[in-house]
Amino acid sequence: MKSKTRRWLFIVLHLTGFVLLWFVVKGLDWNSFLSLLGEFPLWKYMTGLVVLCVILGIKALRWQLLNRSFGISTTWRTAFVFYLAAGFLSVITPGRLGEFAKIYFLKRRYDIDIPTATSSVFLDRIWDILVLSMAAGISLLILMRETGLNILSLVLIGLLFMGSLVVVLTPALFFRPVLFLSRRFPGLHTKIDGVYMLWKENRFSNFIPSLVFSAASFLMLASLPVLFSHGTPCPVPFIYGVGSISISNILSFLPVSIAGFGTRELVFTEIWKLANGTKELALSVSTAYFMIIYLGSLIIGGAVYLFNLKSLYRPSEIRNFKAE
Repeated sequence: MKSKTRRWLFIVLHLTGFVLLWFVVKGLDWNSFLSLLGEFPLWKYMTGLVVLCVILGIKALRWQLLNRSFGISTTWRTAFVFYLAAGFLSVITPGRLGEFAKIYFLKRRYDIDIPTATSSVFLDRIWDILVLSMAAGISLLILMRETGLNILSLVLIGLLFMGSLVVVLTPALFFRPVLFLSRRFPGLHTKIDGVYMLWKENRFSNFIPSLVFSAASFLMLASLPVLFSHGTPCPVPFIYGVGSISISNILSFLPVSIAGFGTRELVFTEIWKLANGTKELALSVSTAYFMIIYLGSLIIGGAVYLFNLKSLYRPSEIRNFKAE
Protein backbone atom coordinates (compact mmCIF):
# COMPACT_ATOMS: atom_id res chain seq x y z
CA MET A 1 0.00 0.00 0.00
CA LYS A 2 2.78 2.40 0.92
CA SER A 3 4.66 1.64 -2.31
CA LYS A 4 1.54 2.45 -4.38
CA THR A 5 1.05 5.69 -2.47
CA ARG A 6 4.65 6.71 -3.09
CA ARG A 7 4.31 5.82 -6.76
CA TRP A 8 1.19 7.93 -7.18
CA LEU A 9 2.75 10.79 -5.23
CA PHE A 10 5.79 10.60 -7.52
CA ILE A 11 3.56 10.74 -10.60
CA VAL A 12 1.40 13.62 -9.33
CA LEU A 13 4.40 15.72 -8.29
CA HIS A 14 6.19 15.24 -11.59
CA LEU A 15 3.07 16.12 -13.56
CA THR A 16 3.51 19.65 -12.19
CA GLY A 17 6.40 20.21 -14.57
CA PHE A 18 4.31 19.24 -17.59
CA VAL A 19 1.50 21.53 -16.42
CA LEU A 20 4.05 24.37 -16.27
CA LEU A 21 5.29 23.38 -19.72
CA TRP A 22 1.76 23.57 -21.11
CA PHE A 23 1.33 27.12 -19.81
CA VAL A 24 4.73 28.11 -21.22
CA VAL A 25 4.08 26.79 -24.73
CA LYS A 26 0.49 28.04 -24.78
CA GLY A 27 0.22 30.47 -27.67
CA LEU A 28 3.65 29.54 -29.00
CA ASP A 29 4.35 30.22 -32.68
CA TRP A 30 5.52 26.71 -33.53
CA ASN A 31 6.68 27.60 -37.03
CA SER A 32 8.93 30.35 -35.68
CA PHE A 33 10.18 28.09 -32.89
CA LEU A 34 11.05 25.22 -35.25
CA SER A 35 12.62 27.63 -37.74
CA LEU A 36 14.90 29.12 -35.05
CA LEU A 37 15.79 25.68 -33.74
CA GLY A 38 16.61 24.44 -37.25
CA GLU A 39 18.94 27.39 -37.88
CA PHE A 40 21.41 26.35 -35.19
CA PRO A 41 24.42 24.96 -37.09
CA LEU A 42 25.86 21.54 -36.39
CA TRP A 43 29.15 23.00 -35.11
CA LYS A 44 27.33 24.57 -32.16
CA TYR A 45 26.01 21.18 -31.06
CA MET A 46 29.43 19.59 -31.51
CA THR A 47 31.03 22.42 -29.53
CA GLY A 48 28.42 21.94 -26.84
CA LEU A 49 29.25 18.23 -26.55
CA VAL A 50 32.95 19.04 -26.20
CA VAL A 51 32.12 21.61 -23.50
CA LEU A 52 29.98 19.01 -21.71
CA CYS A 53 32.87 16.51 -21.67
CA VAL A 54 35.25 19.17 -20.32
CA ILE A 55 32.71 20.10 -17.62
CA LEU A 56 32.36 16.49 -16.51
CA GLY A 57 36.14 16.09 -16.60
CA ILE A 58 36.53 19.07 -14.24
CA LYS A 59 33.83 17.72 -11.95
CA ALA A 60 35.54 14.33 -11.94
CA LEU A 61 38.75 16.07 -10.85
CA ARG A 62 36.86 17.73 -7.99
CA TRP A 63 35.30 14.42 -6.99
CA GLN A 64 38.69 12.72 -7.06
CA LEU A 65 39.95 15.38 -4.65
CA LEU A 66 36.95 14.93 -2.35
CA ASN A 67 37.36 11.15 -2.46
CA ARG A 68 40.93 11.47 -1.23
CA SER A 69 39.62 13.48 1.72
CA PHE A 70 37.62 10.42 2.73
CA GLY A 71 40.49 8.00 2.18
CA ILE A 72 39.21 6.76 -1.21
CA SER A 73 42.09 6.54 -3.70
CA THR A 74 40.31 6.95 -7.03
CA THR A 75 42.18 7.89 -10.19
CA TRP A 76 40.90 10.76 -12.31
CA ARG A 77 40.08 8.35 -15.14
CA THR A 78 37.98 6.16 -12.85
CA ALA A 79 36.15 9.17 -11.41
CA PHE A 80 35.51 10.45 -14.95
CA VAL A 81 34.14 7.10 -16.12
CA PHE A 82 31.90 6.89 -13.04
CA TYR A 83 30.64 10.43 -13.67
CA LEU A 84 29.79 9.73 -17.32
CA ALA A 85 28.12 6.41 -16.52
CA ALA A 86 26.12 7.95 -13.67
CA GLY A 87 24.92 10.69 -16.02
CA PHE A 88 23.75 8.05 -18.48
CA LEU A 89 21.85 6.16 -15.76
CA SER A 90 20.24 9.41 -14.59
CA VAL A 91 18.85 9.94 -18.08
CA ILE A 92 17.44 6.44 -18.67
CA THR A 93 16.03 5.81 -15.18
CA PRO A 94 13.65 7.76 -12.93
CA GLY A 95 14.39 8.81 -9.35
CA ARG A 96 17.92 10.18 -9.88
CA LEU A 97 19.49 6.73 -9.95
CA GLY A 98 22.74 8.30 -11.14
CA GLU A 99 23.64 9.68 -7.70
CA PHE A 100 23.04 6.29 -6.10
CA ALA A 101 25.05 4.72 -8.92
CA LYS A 102 28.13 6.70 -7.88
CA ILE A 103 27.74 5.42 -4.31
CA TYR A 104 27.32 1.90 -5.64
CA PHE A 105 30.35 2.22 -7.93
CA LEU A 106 32.58 3.31 -5.03
CA LYS A 107 31.32 0.54 -2.77
CA ARG A 108 31.79 -2.19 -5.38
CA ARG A 109 35.08 -0.99 -6.86
CA TYR A 110 36.90 0.02 -3.68
CA ASP A 111 34.99 -1.94 -1.01
CA ILE A 112 34.08 1.32 0.73
CA ASP A 113 31.43 1.35 3.45
CA ILE A 114 28.16 3.06 2.55
CA PRO A 115 28.47 6.04 4.97
CA THR A 116 31.85 7.01 3.49
CA ALA A 117 30.75 6.58 -0.14
CA THR A 118 27.50 8.45 0.51
CA SER A 119 29.31 11.34 2.20
CA SER A 120 31.68 11.71 -0.76
CA VAL A 121 28.84 11.81 -3.29
CA PHE A 122 26.74 14.06 -1.03
CA LEU A 123 29.55 16.60 -0.58
CA ASP A 124 30.22 16.58 -4.32
CA ARG A 125 26.56 17.46 -4.91
CA ILE A 126 26.60 20.14 -2.20
CA TRP A 127 29.38 21.93 -4.07
CA ASP A 128 27.14 22.15 -7.14
CA ILE A 129 24.32 23.60 -5.05
CA LEU A 130 26.68 26.10 -3.40
CA VAL A 131 27.92 27.50 -6.71
CA LEU A 132 24.48 27.41 -8.36
CA SER A 133 22.88 29.36 -5.52
CA MET A 134 25.70 31.92 -5.50
CA ALA A 135 25.40 32.40 -9.28
CA ALA A 136 21.60 32.59 -9.10
CA GLY A 137 21.71 35.27 -6.41
CA ILE A 138 24.25 37.40 -8.31
CA SER A 139 22.38 37.07 -11.61
CA LEU A 140 19.06 38.05 -10.00
CA LEU A 141 20.62 41.15 -8.46
CA ILE A 142 22.03 42.22 -11.84
CA LEU A 143 19.17 41.24 -14.14
CA MET A 144 16.33 42.58 -12.00
CA ARG A 145 17.87 45.82 -10.78
CA GLU A 146 15.78 47.77 -13.31
CA THR A 147 12.55 45.75 -13.19
CA GLY A 148 12.40 45.35 -9.41
CA LEU A 149 13.93 42.67 -7.23
CA ASN A 150 11.96 39.65 -6.12
CA ILE A 151 12.84 39.70 -2.44
CA LEU A 152 11.33 36.28 -1.69
CA SER A 153 13.41 34.63 -4.43
CA LEU A 154 16.57 36.30 -3.17
CA VAL A 155 15.86 35.20 0.41
CA LEU A 156 15.25 31.58 -0.62
CA ILE A 157 18.37 31.48 -2.78
CA GLY A 158 20.36 33.14 0.02
CA LEU A 159 19.17 30.51 2.49
CA LEU A 160 20.13 27.77 0.05
CA PHE A 161 23.60 29.28 -0.35
CA MET A 162 24.13 29.70 3.40
CA GLY A 163 22.89 26.18 4.08
CA SER A 164 25.30 24.72 1.52
CA LEU A 165 28.18 26.77 2.87
CA VAL A 166 27.42 25.65 6.43
CA VAL A 167 27.39 21.97 5.40
CA VAL A 168 30.75 22.38 3.62
CA LEU A 169 32.54 24.35 6.35
CA THR A 170 30.66 23.37 9.53
CA PRO A 171 29.87 19.67 9.15
CA ALA A 172 29.14 19.36 12.89
CA LEU A 173 25.70 20.91 12.33
CA PHE A 174 24.91 18.09 9.92
CA PHE A 175 26.73 15.19 11.57
CA ARG A 176 25.87 15.78 15.23
CA PRO A 177 22.16 14.94 14.79
CA VAL A 178 23.07 11.91 12.66
CA LEU A 179 25.55 10.70 15.28
CA PHE A 180 22.94 11.17 17.98
CA LEU A 181 20.37 9.11 16.08
CA SER A 182 22.88 6.34 15.25
CA ARG A 183 24.16 5.85 18.82
CA ARG A 184 22.05 2.69 19.23
CA PHE A 185 23.97 1.07 16.36
CA PRO A 186 27.63 1.02 17.49
CA GLY A 187 29.09 -0.17 14.17
CA LEU A 188 27.28 2.41 12.08
CA HIS A 189 27.94 5.10 14.70
CA THR A 190 31.68 4.45 14.55
CA LYS A 191 31.76 4.61 10.74
CA ILE A 192 29.79 7.87 10.64
CA ASP A 193 32.02 9.37 13.32
CA GLY A 194 35.08 8.44 11.25
CA VAL A 195 33.59 10.09 8.16
CA TYR A 196 32.80 13.19 10.21
CA MET A 197 36.38 13.49 11.45
CA LEU A 198 37.77 13.16 7.90
CA TRP A 199 35.30 15.76 6.60
CA LYS A 200 36.18 18.10 9.47
CA GLU A 201 39.94 17.72 9.00
CA ASN A 202 39.88 18.41 5.25
CA ARG A 203 37.16 21.06 4.98
CA PHE A 204 39.55 24.02 4.67
CA SER A 205 42.35 22.33 2.71
CA ASN A 206 39.94 21.36 -0.09
CA PHE A 207 37.78 24.49 -0.04
CA ILE A 208 39.68 26.66 -2.53
CA PRO A 209 40.38 23.98 -5.19
CA SER A 210 36.81 22.66 -4.90
CA LEU A 211 35.46 26.19 -5.31
CA VAL A 212 37.68 26.81 -8.35
CA PHE A 213 36.67 23.53 -10.03
CA SER A 214 32.97 24.10 -9.27
CA ALA A 215 33.00 27.68 -10.54
CA ALA A 216 34.94 26.75 -13.70
CA SER A 217 32.53 23.93 -14.61
CA PHE A 218 29.49 26.14 -13.99
CA LEU A 219 30.80 29.05 -16.02
CA MET A 220 31.43 26.72 -18.95
CA LEU A 221 27.87 25.37 -18.61
CA ALA A 222 26.47 28.92 -18.53
CA SER A 223 28.24 29.67 -21.82
CA LEU A 224 25.99 27.24 -23.75
CA PRO A 225 22.91 29.54 -23.93
CA VAL A 226 25.19 32.38 -25.04
CA LEU A 227 26.70 30.13 -27.71
CA PHE A 228 23.30 29.23 -29.18
CA SER A 229 21.83 32.74 -28.91
CA HIS A 230 24.78 34.23 -30.83
CA GLY A 231 23.73 35.03 -34.36
CA THR A 232 20.00 35.06 -33.50
CA PRO A 233 17.75 38.17 -33.43
CA CYS A 234 18.42 38.50 -29.69
CA PRO A 235 21.95 37.45 -28.65
CA VAL A 236 22.20 37.65 -24.86
CA PRO A 237 25.13 38.69 -22.65
CA PHE A 238 26.83 36.09 -20.49
CA ILE A 239 24.92 37.11 -17.33
CA TYR A 240 21.70 35.85 -18.94
CA GLY A 241 23.29 32.47 -19.42
CA VAL A 242 24.36 32.51 -15.76
CA GLY A 243 20.82 33.34 -14.63
CA SER A 244 18.97 30.87 -16.86
CA ILE A 245 21.28 27.94 -16.09
CA SER A 246 21.68 28.52 -12.35
CA ILE A 247 18.00 29.08 -11.58
CA SER A 248 16.72 26.27 -13.83
CA ASN A 249 19.23 23.83 -12.33
CA ILE A 250 18.22 24.80 -8.79
CA LEU A 251 14.56 24.20 -9.65
CA SER A 252 15.48 20.82 -11.14
CA PHE A 253 16.26 19.60 -7.61
CA LEU A 254 12.56 19.93 -6.76
CA PRO A 255 10.57 16.71 -7.36
CA VAL A 256 8.11 18.46 -9.69
CA SER A 257 9.63 17.75 -13.06
CA ILE A 258 11.13 14.99 -15.15
CA ALA A 259 14.45 15.99 -16.75
CA GLY A 260 13.62 19.63 -15.95
CA PHE A 261 10.67 19.81 -18.36
CA GLY A 262 8.53 22.80 -17.49
CA THR A 263 10.79 24.45 -14.94
CA ARG A 264 13.66 24.89 -17.42
CA GLU A 265 11.42 26.36 -20.13
CA LEU A 266 9.72 28.67 -17.64
CA VAL A 267 13.05 30.08 -16.43
CA PHE A 268 14.44 30.56 -19.94
CA THR A 269 11.35 32.41 -21.16
CA GLU A 270 11.32 34.70 -18.11
CA ILE A 271 15.05 35.45 -18.35
CA TRP A 272 14.88 36.08 -22.12
CA LYS A 273 11.91 38.38 -21.53
CA LEU A 274 14.22 40.67 -19.56
CA ALA A 275 16.38 40.95 -22.70
CA ASN A 276 13.30 41.63 -24.88
CA GLY A 277 13.69 38.21 -26.43
CA THR A 278 10.71 36.25 -27.75
CA LYS A 279 9.29 33.11 -26.21
CA GLU A 280 10.12 31.21 -29.39
CA LEU A 281 13.78 32.20 -29.19
CA ALA A 282 14.02 31.35 -25.49
CA LEU A 283 12.49 27.92 -26.03
CA SER A 284 14.69 27.18 -29.04
CA VAL A 285 17.80 27.92 -26.96
CA SER A 286 16.52 25.91 -23.97
CA THR A 287 15.72 22.98 -26.28
CA ALA A 288 19.22 23.08 -27.78
CA TYR A 289 20.66 23.19 -24.26
CA PHE A 290 18.52 20.19 -23.28
CA MET A 291 19.71 18.25 -26.31
CA ILE A 292 23.35 18.89 -25.40
CA ILE A 293 23.01 17.93 -21.74
CA TYR A 294 20.65 14.96 -21.97
CA LEU A 295 21.40 13.54 -25.40
CA GLY A 296 25.10 14.08 -24.72
CA SER A 297 24.81 12.16 -21.47
CA LEU A 298 22.81 9.48 -23.25
CA ILE A 299 25.27 9.01 -26.12
CA ILE A 300 28.64 9.64 -24.47
CA GLY A 301 27.73 8.30 -21.04
CA GLY A 302 25.95 5.34 -22.61
CA ALA A 303 29.02 4.40 -24.65
CA VAL A 304 31.22 4.61 -21.54
CA TYR A 305 28.77 2.52 -19.52
CA LEU A 306 28.31 -0.16 -22.17
CA PHE A 307 32.02 -0.60 -22.89
CA ASN A 308 33.38 -0.17 -19.35
CA LEU A 309 30.81 -0.92 -16.67
CA LYS A 310 27.84 -2.88 -17.97
CA SER A 311 29.33 -6.28 -17.13
CA LEU A 312 30.15 -5.11 -13.59
CA TYR A 313 27.29 -2.82 -12.62
CA ARG A 314 23.79 -3.47 -13.90
CA PRO A 315 20.91 -0.96 -13.41
CA SER A 316 18.81 -3.61 -11.63
CA GLU A 317 21.57 -4.15 -9.07
CA ILE A 318 21.92 -0.41 -8.46
CA ARG A 319 18.14 -0.06 -8.13
CA ASN A 320 18.05 -2.87 -5.57
CA PHE A 321 20.97 -1.26 -3.76
CA LYS A 322 19.03 2.03 -3.61
CA ALA A 323 16.00 0.27 -2.16
CA GLU A 324 18.01 -1.30 0.67
